[in-house]
Amino acid sequence: MAGGPAKSLLSWSHFLASSRKAAVALALGASVAMALAPAAQAQPRATGAAPKPASKPARKHAQRPAQHPAKSAEPARRAAEAEGAGFTINGRRVRVDVVKADGDQTETDKSPAVLILHGAHGLGDGALFYPQAKALADRGISAFVVHYFDGIPQSHKASPLLRDERERVIEAAVSFVSKQPYVDPDRIGIFGLSLGGFHALSLGSRDPRIQAVVDVVGAMPAEVQRQGVHRMPPTLILHGDRDGTVPVRRAYELANLLQEVGAEHEMKIYHGQGHTFRGEAREDSISRTVDFFERYLGDHGLLDKELKVDIVLAPIVPENETLPIRQFTIADEKLGVEAEAAGATDGNSLGGQ
Repeated sequence: MAGGPAKSLLSWSHFLASSRKAAVALALGASVAMALAPAAQAQPRATGAAPKPASKPARKHAQRPAQHPAKSAEPARRAAEAEGAGFTINGRRVRVDVVKADGDQTETDKSPAVLILHGAHGLGDGALFYPQAKALADRGISAFVVHYFDGIPQSHKASPLLRDERERVIEAAVSFVSKQPYVDPDRIGIFGLSLGGFHALSLGSRDPRIQAVVDVVGAMPAEVQRQGVHRMPPTLILHGDRDGTVPVRRAYELANLLQEVGAEHEMKIYHGQGHTFRGEAREDSISRTVDFFERYLGDHGLLDKELKVDIVLAPIVPENETLPIRQFTIADEKLGVEAEAAGATDGNSLGGQ
């Protein structure tokens, strides 16, 4: 039959093409059906193993644990009757909560002052700082709780990379405190807890305005030690022997350093206490801190320091002997500056100069 083979080939080609289209359509339909089918209806393979139970459908929004409301330091601040104040550095306002000393301070009868520095987590609920401020004020020492993180524009304010920036803010806070009309600028101390303790010690090692330091669970910064520590005001060290954040060995290292530079110091290690003091340890730390600052910043403390300086500068020497020429000490240098400011011209009492 004419055209028979050709027609048969065309029919066969048409049949193959149709079969391919049907197979593709069938495959696409199966894929779509599998994609739309719920996961719970998927059948396990016949492997002989028992099928796993169908997993629960994922929740649209996973439930998060209930968030505790952020603690506010405002109740503790009000309980201490703190007054709001502050200063500006690099265009940023730094808050300072002031708890003034009991009694009326005048231009001629000014009170000592203590700056209080919080740790890396800020003030929290204020329970570690405002009771201390109130206890100081009750004993005639004005207290200044410094929000020094306010002066740091970066987000990670406690970062070691920002140590110098934080210290500049704290130095500015010392200047702010010393200019208050009711504060004696020659009787300023600094209290620091944890990160604040690191800064209190660092500043005390190089700022002559700081006359006493209380370090609570802090330590002398390693960088400051590498640069060399040559002076320290009287220092009180308070630490817990179970501190997992700043190991207690750092407290002993600090005591050894203070011994080497000849600084007056005291240390109390609270057994069983960690990085935060609790119960009787907290109450004891508050009272020890007040006693220490009163001893070195109060009127009796000034008298004691003057007597000690006099004994050093004017020892009793037989008439037939002469004083050896000694090195010019930091105490001599400070007295020399004070003498010059007072218009004194005779410097014979300063190392035979």
